[in-house]
Amino acid sequence: MIDPVEALAEKVDAIGQKLDAHASSVDARFDEVTSALVEQRQYTEFAFDRLRSEMTAGFSAMTANFARLERKLDLLIDRMAGGHSGA
Repeated sequence: MIDPVEALAEKVDAIGQKLDAHASSVDARFDEVTSALVEQRQYTEFAFDRLRSEMTAGFSAMTANFARLERKLDLLIDRMAGGHSGA
């Protein structure tokens, strides 16, 4: 006959081994998730920096275009004003 205390000890030991294996798989999964989050964060920062650079360049080009347009409009207004006063 099997000693109940010995059987209980074996069951507890088996449960402990299963818990250890489960904890290891949970730890590995957390490591995978952490790694994926770090990678996503790095990509997001890269994409944001690239977008910022593109937007900064685009806004600079727009500012230059508006300045050129303003100069042309000023010339046109000056010509129109000069043409009316000379007529």
